[in-house]
Amino acid sequence: MEKFRNKSPASDDAARIVEEQGIRRGEAAELYGDLSRVDEYGYVSRGLKSRHIQFIALGGTIGTGLFLGIGRAFTQAGPLSILLGYTFTGVAIFAMMMSLGEMATWLPLPGAIPQFCARYVDGAMGFAVGWNNWYYSAITLCAEIAAASVVIQFWNGAQDINVAAWISLIIVLVVCLNIFAVAIYGEAEFWFAAIKIITIVGLIIFAFIIDLGGGPTRDRLGFRYWNNPGAMKAYKGTGATGRFLGLFSTLVNAAFSYGGVEMVAVAAGEAENPRYNVPKAVRRVFWRILFFYVLGALAIGVLIPYDEPRLLSAIDSKAPGGAASPWVIAVYRAGVPALPSIINAVILTSATSSANAFLFSGSRYLYALAQNGQAPRIFLTCSKR
Repeated sequence: MEKFRNKSPASDDAARIVEEQGIRRGEAAELYGDLSRVDEYGYVSRGLKSRHIQFIALGGTIGTGLFLGIGRAFTQAGPLSILLGYTFTGVAIFAMMMSLGEMATWLPLPGAIPQFCARYVDGAMGFAVGWNNWYYSAITLCAEIAAASVVIQFWNGAQDINVAAWISLIIVLVVCLNIFAVAIYGEAEFWFAAIKIITIVGLIIFAFIIDLGGGPTRDRLGFRYWNNPGAMKAYKGTGATGRFLGLFSTLVNAAFSYGGVEMVAVAAGEAENPRYNVPKAVRRVFWRILFFYVLGALAIGVLIPYDEPRLLSAIDSKAPGGAASPWVIAVYRAGVPALPSIINAVILTSATSSANAFLFSGSRYLYALAQNGQAPRIFLTCSKR
């Protein structure tokens, strides 16, 4: 980064380039130091509209963790533990996002996070954070693609097709959504997030209705399962120690489920009018945490007990698709036959969307590292769009 910074043109030259040749080339010239580097490598485009950024903030990286992974944490720790675990983690995440949102608004750079670490702390921290975040994105990308390929096998007939075919199809899809204009990625995430938001809101309403006895069985559940088998389950121990360890174990699952919430800052460098759109998006993270994670954890806790045999069996046998989802089990118990396939389809789109988002963020982390001089310069290359 110092190599680029030392060659930066004067601010009036950058302003002149912006006026004459556009914002994209002006930003790149100010960062790289001269127009020849801009012509050689290109630069990202601010193609993400306000609605893209808002929906990326609300539901961009919600993947299988909220639909499938939460089931294992639920059976290990009980309903109160997952509610507290997601709430405690959500408070920390929200505080972090407020701070990160201020930085991304002040300096909306592509990739952002390694840039902030290198600029405001130390180049070594930028290197460590950048490569670790890239590795996390790469690993989670693979995990979400694998999860999506397994989810497909929920339906009859899909088990007869080799899983490699599904993996290949999903890889082609997410690559195509990312390799062209960033606006295509933004539009895809907008619709993916809309599907997830509508589904989660619908499931929470469904849980409220079933809990108050509005289901086909007319059985009012209330907080029955918090009394029997209990609100907290001992894990790796007995008594109060075991219940504390159960609560503590939910923090790991919650952290994975919240992963990628910083996507707003990563995308700020490609957002239109980031000084307005980024703060607006970051403030909406609060509603994402409250409605999707906290109320979602509460809803699961009132719908089924943590010792539900079908859920335990599905987790132990690694059943395909949404069979191991507490939401699907709750729908079966409520006697609504059509919903399991719908929920499974949403889990599939969530996994694909999450893979799409992590491919985007991973490529931007590499881009930021290359700008810092901590990754090969080939990763600076951008297409004209």
